[in-house]
Amino acid sequence: MSLALAMSGCATNTGGGLDGTAEGNTSKYEGQKEGGAAADSDAVHIPPVPHDPQVEKIAQQAMAEYARALQTRMAGNNTQALVMFQSLAERYPQLSGPSLNVGLIYMQQKHYPEAEAAFRQSLAVNGANPYAHNGLGLALREQGKFREARTHYEQALTLDPKYARAHFNLAVLGELYLQDLNLALTHFRAYQNLQKQADTNVANWIVDLENRAPGAPQQPVAGNGSGEDTGGVN
Repeated sequence: MSLALAMSGCATNTGGGLDGTAEGNTSKYEGQKEGGAAADSDAVHIPPVPHDPQVEKIAQQAMAEYARALQTRMAGNNTQALVMFQSLAERYPQLSGPSLNVGLIYMQQKHYPEAEAAFRQSLAVNGANPYAHNGLGLALREQGKFREARTHYEQALTLDPKYARAHFNLAVLGELYLQDLNLALTHFRAYQNLQKQADTNVANWIVDLENRAPGAPQQPVAGNGSGEDTGGVN
């Protein structure tokens, strides 16, 4: 993994990851709202994060400390990891990864307004970070800001059409929150097409939506890929 990728907000998944977690169950599909199926994605594509080459030297300076913070988070010590990432974000304001990870931790803690602020800070540093757009979409969804959440999921997919988790999250948003069954069907199909092996649950959801969605759209063609989310530093 390149230095830039490792520090931009896109490394390994640590459980909830960018899919977040949520209380309640508003769908007959167990685990859909929580993004469980996306967490089990076997897609291999890792969305790249465009960055300014001039940031590379700064990322090099922060890498060792960033790696320690990421290891702390992966070990489940979110309280300490939060302090470490906040310190990195303050001392290396040119890097989007630390703020992104602050947002991920706040999502796990269900502190959604704080997560929103952190993801917006990450995007202020690098508006081309698809992981930050996806994370912001999740934080907005949990606060009932469904239209704006859609905008950020779509922006993540504009940046990388093979970003499987963003397809999954947009599909969930479409079905459960916007009641847009065609939107849900389109993006569950896209998510499924990006898997090395078809997900049985998602396959069932697609069949159900095909039976309910008016004028179901043709299935899109997509290549295989997704990747795991936690970020890199840029």
